Amino acid sequence: MKSIKIKFVKKGMVTATEVKDRMGRTLLASDQPLTLQNLKTLKAWGITEINVKSPDEPKKNSKEGPVTVKAPPEIIKEQETLFKYSDRRHPAVAELYDVCLARKVQMRQEEQ
Repeated sequence: MKSIKIKFVKKGMVTATEVKDRMGRTLLASDQPLTLQNLKTLKAWGITEINVKSPDEPKKNSKEGPVTVKAPPEIIKEQETLFKYSDRRHPAVAELYDVCLARKVQMRQEEQ
C-alpha cells in the first residue's frame, strides 16, 4: 500500500483503503478498481491523495474462505493461553490469532 497524489492515480489502480471525504463519508470502498468517473468524482470532492495497492501486493479474493491451519494440540493450547483475555470475535483479533497460529506451526516445522 502506498499513498499517492490524485494527479498520479491512473485508471485501473486499486484502492487499498476506503476513500473518505473531509466529513468522513465514504466515497470509495477498499479493494475497488478505479475508473475515470471515480477519478473525476474524487477530484470534484477535493481529495488530494489516496492509498492504492502496489502492483506486487497479493490480490485478496473475497470468495476464499478462511485459511485453516492444522496445528498440534500443544500449540493450540499455548495460543489459547495467550489470547484468553481477547475477544476473538473481533475481526482484527481473529486475524491476529490466525497469523500467530500459522507462524508457530511454521516455526515448529522448520525446527524439525
